[in-house]
Amino acid sequence: MLGVLRVVVALAGVAALAGCEAADVAPPAPERPAIESVLPTVTVELPEPDGPDPTTDGIKVATFLGDETRRFYGIGPVPEELSVIWRTAIGSGTTGGTASSSGPVTWAGTGWTGQPALVRDDGRLYLIVGGFDHDLVKIDAETGEELWAYEFDDVIKGSPTVFRMPDTGKLAVVCGSRRGFPRSIADPSIAPVRCVDFETGEELWRLTAPRSRSYSRDADSSPIMIGDTLYVAIETGHVYAVDPTTTEERDGHRWPVIKHEQLLLGDERASSHGGNLVLESSPSVIGDTLYLASGAGHVYGLEMSDLSVVWDYWIGSDLDGSPVTTADGHILQAVERQYIPGKGGVLKLDPSKPADEALVWFFPTENRGLADWQGGVIGSVAVNDSYGSDAQRPALACFTAIDGNLYVVSQDELDGTATGPHGEQDVPTPKLVFKEYVGGGISTPIMVDDYIIQGGYGATMNVFRIDYDATEGVDLTDAEGREWRVAVTEVASFPAGSFESTPIVWQGRIYVGSRDGYFYCLGDPDYVAPETPENP
Repeated sequence: MLGVLRVVVALAGVAALAGCEAADVAPPAPERPAIESVLPTVTVELPEPDGPDPTTDGIKVATFLGDETRRFYGIGPVPEELSVIWRTAIGSGTTGGTASSSGPVTWAGTGWTGQPALVRDDGRLYLIVGGFDHDLVKIDAETGEELWAYEFDDVIKGSPTVFRMPDTGKLAVVCGSRRGFPRSIADPSIAPVRCVDFETGEELWRLTAPRSRSYSRDADSSPIMIGDTLYVAIETGHVYAVDPTTTEERDGHRWPVIKHEQLLLGDERASSHGGNLVLESSPSVIGDTLYLASGAGHVYGLEMSDLSVVWDYWIGSDLDGSPVTTADGHILQAVERQYIPGKGGVLKLDPSKPADEALVWFFPTENRGLADWQGGVIGSVAVNDSYGSDAQRPALACFTAIDGNLYVVSQDELDGTATGPHGEQDVPTPKLVFKEYVGGGISTPIMVDDYIIQGGYGATMNVFRIDYDATEGVDLTDAEGREWRVAVTEVASFPAGSFESTPIVWQGRIYVGSRDGYFYCLGDPDYVAPETPENP
């Protein structure tokens, strides 16, 4: 056998040499003529990713309370001096009456929720602001110069939302207003939601909702864009999943295609509300579920794919504040003191559990008559989850109540029990960290880094510093079990008209509108933000 193998190997070597010789004498490949391509060269410009990075272009603060979590308020540093860097006149506008005024009223400045959106475009920052003068405006964040204005049919109370069109990547702005002064509620031309081009302010489409048992056809809620779908809530109780890129013409305007819709008006338990079944809150998202608080007294969870109701927590009160999600998947819900026998305040809910098991704690606030309110919390709750509570700081929540106080509480640590909104006994309540009389208000405070920025009916914008290693304070632990001593002190204030709008912070500047008719940029005039590289 060994001899046979040697013969095979030898023959293989001869074959290899023969192959080399054949390759050496093979004819050259024929020359092929050069043929120009008939296909055009296409260059695709991809937008830079949106997000909080101050060095990149894109959407920075997209909607009320930042994004679909409703817990991002900008980036620091937070100024401890509040001088006027610039102010821009918003003016005033007339609208229909309210519960406390039967005839038309004139309002100035910006109102509830009134938070600006922020975009960095071609290296420059721009604000989008809705005002009581009926105008949605684009403002240069460095100078306060107004660049365009789109006129609505009524005052704008809510916060605009900036998003990218899924088909083109271009930026668009969607915002709502009151129904249209002086239209009657039955007027078929009512279309309170408008979408405009970010660059030009030109209208792209408008959206309406049919009448319902709700007594309102306003739109105060701030929509959110998830994937290729825009989720919009209107005070009629309608929630829409909208395709913002596909429109049809009707009555001289463009209207978007509605992919799914849901009507949230509560159940028989809302009979005491009459027509006050208004859907004012902005939607938030946990996983595949959209959460909304209804004036009918419910916090609803909707399946995002088709808007079917998959979770329903009943509170019974009128609910104005938006459900704020926490990093560990809970919801903090502000509760107004109306239609309930007990007090308003703030609830912490666990939506991963069945609704009848979802209550984690309740923090009650004191009853107080103020304008049309009787107590509780009208604005939303702020949390520090995006600013160090993920195992680096104790998780905190803060809110301004109608009783006049700013409250700061622990998200996780309990301290005894309280009576619930319907007189329920022995409901767990969170540990109180700080309480300060600020005059009350309906604006949502914000928490950025180690600071709280709050405004209200005390006619001041206030900055409080949180000391997590205080000599004297409240003992708390973080998610890793580390011990902290937390204290809160006021470090700055700015007097102006009443503040109903929620501020944002961006690199040493606070941007906020007031009821005095102006929109303000506040901060330390000597502070200079770090230079942004030309090509980050």
